[in-house]
Amino acid sequence: MTASGEVMREQRAHIELERWYRRLLWAYPIGYRRTHGQEILTTLMDSAEPGQRTPNRADVADLLRGALRQWFRLPTGIPAVIAAALTVMVLGAVGAAAASWLAWQTAAGLPSDTVAQQTAEAVAGTPLTTPDIRRMDDTQMAWRGVHVQGYSRPIPHWGIDTAQARLQADGWTLGPVVKHYLSPPRLNEVSYHTFQATRGGLVLTVTARPSTASGVSGFHLQAAITPAQPKWEPGAVLLGCLVGVITGLVLTGWTMYRLRRRSLPRRLAAFTLGLTALGLAALPTAAIWYKALTDFTFINRDLHAVTPLYRLVVTSPAAEQGSGALVVGLAILVLAATGRNRTTVQPTATAA
Repeated sequence: MTASGEVMREQRAHIELERWYRRLLWAYPIGYRRTHGQEILTTLMDSAEPGQRTPNRADVADLLRGALRQWFRLPTGIPAVIAAALTVMVLGAVGAAAASWLAWQTAAGLPSDTVAQQTAEAVAGTPLTTPDIRRMDDTQMAWRGVHVQGYSRPIPHWGIDTAQARLQADGWTLGPVVKHYLSPPRLNEVSYHTFQATRGGLVLTVTARPSTASGVSGFHLQAAITPAQPKWEPGAVLLGCLVGVITGLVLTGWTMYRLRRRSLPRRLAAFTLGLTALGLAALPTAAIWYKALTDFTFINRDLHAVTPLYRLVVTSPAAEQGSGALVVGLAILVLAATGRNRTTVQPTATAA
């Protein structure tokens, strides 16, 4: 091969390798890439082997590690840790609630009052003369469903086995019967029974409470029909929470580094707003997480989950204060994104 041909091949290899490195540099945050990208590229190209066309594995791993470090890098100090923890908790809860809401949009719709009454009559084994049907789908309530309670007097000679047999013949898949005892217990006396059945994406929860009136035997019945939990809600909740956590870390680092380059009055305003957000969201957010974990995670696995996680979050008394913290956080982002930079000396960049 002639010398000119060798030179052309080296040039093509150089161009191709540089193109590869530029693509990898897109993994870095845009601000860091604009400031240090050319310096990193020059260092990588100077260390490349003659004729090298693609990055070696060590360089690729080094660049990706450096990109992750820059995305999640936080300033040192306790304020940065507190801000990151608060942001992660708030946005993690928001992400989990949003994912739960999306999952429950695929759940079955509530049955009509007529269908609900027919189901309750199948449970009771007798027609309802004065049915009391309540549709509970208010956004301020954690549960959504149709509740039927149609007997002012207890039903005599009613039995769980016969009620379940009727439901099974009607196409319902039966769940276990759960006994609820008096608190404090009194000679192991059962306070009431519950059992669930599923059909067509709906969950039927039956509550049978024995009569306590003197000389009156039978059971007071109540039937509640709710949508069944979508099977993919737990996975969606975990994914939404993870997205919220990652977003919180990235936004915290970006905001705090941007604020370092802003004027003193702007930084003081952001600091004051940060204290306000901390006061608004610290305890309420912890309360939301506690309620969500206890109600959503530590439930009886023999029973179907019929309470959407997003409703637990939205209906929590702490949600309003958490919303206020989000508004304050948005104001801090605006302060960080606007205004002129102070003149600073940029440190030497490294890929790792």
